[in-house]
Amino acid sequence: MGAVSGGATSSKFPPVLRKRVAKYSMIRVALADDHAEMRVALRLLLSISKEIEIVCETSNGQEAVDCVKRLQPDILVMDIHMPVLGGFAATKQITDLSVPTRVILMSTDTGIFITMQAAVVGAQGFVPKDDVVKLLLPAIEAVHRGETFFVE
Repeated sequence: MGAVSGGATSSKFPPVLRKRVAKYSMIRVALADDHAEMRVALRLLLSISKEIEIVCETSNGQEAVDCVKRLQPDILVMDIHMPVLGGFAATKQITDLSVPTRVILMSTDTGIFITMQAAVVGAQGFVPKDDVVKLLLPAIEAVHRGETFFVE
């Protein structure tokens, strides 16, 4: 699964073009978390996928909104608890921008209320931080395909 589907890098392209097609088919991801260690961990986790390119890292919600305005990544993975502008408020602002960026929120807080609030502000996914190692890649792939991915 992922960004390159339908054999986009198959033999129907000459060898010289396969690498170029794959590069432009990558899932462009921005990371937003106020803890530098968490951003490093997320970057390392996502680096195992050859279909994901990290295009931006931010440490607060306002920087995340600015990153989305400037770079329009495919996916923004963002913590709910952020300084300057919280994750819910930043997601609402991003939704109001009408950009193609889809948001996956994450938090140590869990439960139906958090999940519902994430959906209400326009997020396409929510992953508990306790499960981020096993669920973030599937969440990114699902949201990139246009699906939603919510975990209580």
